[in-house]
Amino acid sequence: MTSNIKNKQLELLLNDFELLSKTALKQMQITAKLLEDPTIEPLYEEAESNEIIMDRLEIKVREEVVFTIFQFNPIAADLRKIITYQDITTNLERIGDMLLNIIHFLKKTDFTMPEFELINKKLHKMMKYADEMLRNAIFSFSNEDSHKAYQVIEEDDKIDELFHQIAISLQEAFVGKQMNKGEIKSILNANAMAYNLERIGDSATNIAEATIYLTEGKDIRHGNEG
Repeated sequence: MTSNIKNKQLELLLNDFELLSKTALKQMQITAKLLEDPTIEPLYEEAESNEIIMDRLEIKVREEVVFTIFQFNPIAADLRKIITYQDITTNLERIGDMLLNIIHFLKKTDFTMPEFELINKKLHKMMKYADEMLRNAIFSFSNEDSHKAYQVIEEDDKIDELFHQIAISLQEAFVGKQMNKGEIKSILNANAMAYNLERIGDSATNIAEATIYLTEGKDIRHGNEG
């Protein structure tokens, strides 16, 4: 790969990554706003449009990665960076899917029940942690900052703990209570939202791990510290 072509290809990948990451962060903001007030109808349409953008960008990056590898046979260092772009864009697209899942659940969940007061607070806290993890994961990759990436990985335990707390709180809040169909649906939706937020934390962790692979050449997935 000539230096000129290599730089152009990496710049193309970088531009697509930046657009994808900005769209993912925007989708996170929309989800947080709808968690505060699920009656803001225009945000649902905006979220659907963002999902289309993210899906198309993920496909575009995948095609560019394949083209770059087979057309130019990049050296090891360049190849690692190109593959990292692929890994990260895949995780960003998954985050987009999970955020859209949460948005769909929000539209069909009644949080006005008094039993949901504590659960709603925990969901807001999970959203805050997920947003911070995603922002820091993207920052770590963009700046090739492995220190920040390790911090993101450590934060994942907070989201996992809240996920377990919400599951317990849902059980305790409704134990022995006669529930109608709408209440049962809201319980299932709240648990599903917590699950998707927990999975977003996992994907942010994956991005951080990809950053460490890029900057240090170490694959630390699945507890591998070698």
